[in-house]
Amino acid sequence: SFLISERIRMDKKDVIKITLELIKEKKLEKTSIGEIVKKLELSPGILYYHFRNKNEIYKETVDYSHAKIIENLNKVKAERNIQSYLHSLTRSLIRFLEEREEILCFLLSMKCSYFFDKDPESQDILIKFKKILMERTDSMKEEKILLKLSMFLGSIYEVLYMTKLVKKRNLNEEEIEEI
Repeated sequence: SFLISERIRMDKKDVIKITLELIKEKKLEKTSIGEIVKKLELSPGILYYHFRNKNEIYKETVDYSHAKIIENLNKVKAERNIQSYLHSLTRSLIRFLEEREEILCFLLSMKCSYFFDKDPESQDILIKFKKILMERTDSMKEEKILLKLSMFLGSIYEVLYMTKLVKKRNLNEEEIEEI
């Protein structure tokens, strides 16, 4: 009876939020299943009932993080001027990652991690930018656009790492304009 109520009580989003919190605090490599269940006040068996292993928790956390970013980008109103629209999307992405530092820390950690076979920079984050560019560009191939957008996202991560995580400040509007 206790085990059943504990299973019902546990929510995958709670695991994801605790995982993000621990990674921000301790880094990816030092975050363990033991610490996650300790913070959630659950037994390891309950966690393993919902997730097969640590990699599955990370995959769910990547999916959650990307969904939150896309949700945020979808709030940006489309503009006729492509440059203004791309600037608005970029500004929104930067402000979101500054506000949700735990997601920024996680994505930066995953970028250099061996936990995934493929690059965790899911195309999901870049789709909105890509669609805009594909609509307006005949000469550029899709692969070239995706490569440039991946480099763009990597640059944003690098800038935010230095300003938000190292220097402990947010970017100002001029810095965002420069990006």
